[in-house]
Amino acid sequence: MQNSSAKPFVSVIGGLNIDLQGSSVNPLVFNDSNPGEIAMSAGGVGRNIAENIAKLNVHSKILSYAGNDALGDFVIRKSEASGVDTSLLKKDSSLPTSQYLSVLDDNNDMLVSISDMRIIDEMTIQDIEVWGHTIGQSSAIVVDTNIPIPVIEYLTDKYSNIPLFLDPVSFAKTSKILNLIGRFHTVKPNRLETELITGIKISDKDSMLTAAQKIFDMGCKQIFMTLGEEGVFYYDGEDFGLHLHKGADVISANGAGDAFTAGVVYGFLKLNSIKETAEFASAAAVIALRSVNTISDELSEECVKLLLKEIKEERS
Repeated sequence: MQNSSAKPFVSVIGGLNIDLQGSSVNPLVFNDSNPGEIAMSAGGVGRNIAENIAKLNVHSKILSYAGNDALGDFVIRKSEASGVDTSLLKKDSSLPTSQYLSVLDDNNDMLVSISDMRIIDEMTIQDIEVWGHTIGQSSAIVVDTNIPIPVIEYLTDKYSNIPLFLDPVSFAKTSKILNLIGRFHTVKPNRLETELITGIKISDKDSMLTAAQKIFDMGCKQIFMTLGEEGVFYYDGEDFGLHLHKGADVISANGAGDAFTAGVVYGFLKLNSIKETAEFASAAAVIALRSVNTISDELSEECVKLLLKEIKEERS
């Protein structure tokens, strides 16, 4: 548990974008127009984590880029309405706000997506220096791998005294920062990312433990290995285990990982053990899984605690 001030805050440095999702009513017909629905929402891994953290009653600040356009205004308004501090967002007039476009078939399975995140590539070390006072006062710093690698390297070097949390985002982006993994206090890789980081095939609990120990030996203090339907394996050098919440009633898997990361940050700040943190973060992810939206309207500190209480009563 982190000793923190009366009003701690978390700085989240990562992607912010507009999510555009097209859903087809009927089986998709390629090379033709398909009737369906198109939804627009605020997104981005870093921004989503920041919003989830805010919903868990921890103050969060998003440090990112937005375009000087209507879409940027939209995502800023949505973020502020959710309790996220957007005062440090940098607006760029030369590029549009990042956009993520996905097309779903009539079974709600994603067939293709296009990601335009050119603007986030403009983030520089100088931006981090401008934001330095705020970052330096953070109780924790969350980084996603959408931001440029030199910026991540600078952050992990300059702020090694503050707990750094890494959301790897994807296999491809993880591959670019393998030499930086050990600089983070806490990492949350999935199975494939763990195998990439360690070179160990994840097949059972023994291999999970061996891989987690290897990441710990790199310098990380907490490892949360997410395993989809198999739950999460956690390790902190002393305590370890495999936690699975059964009966999640999945409506959509979108956003579950962002909710889990937020739960991990919450656990570090407010709970007493990595096991409690894994349970809390998993409950937050379950609430996200039960929602059609990327960020569940039902997610809150109170709702997660209530779900954990229900689980405990069911087991007793």
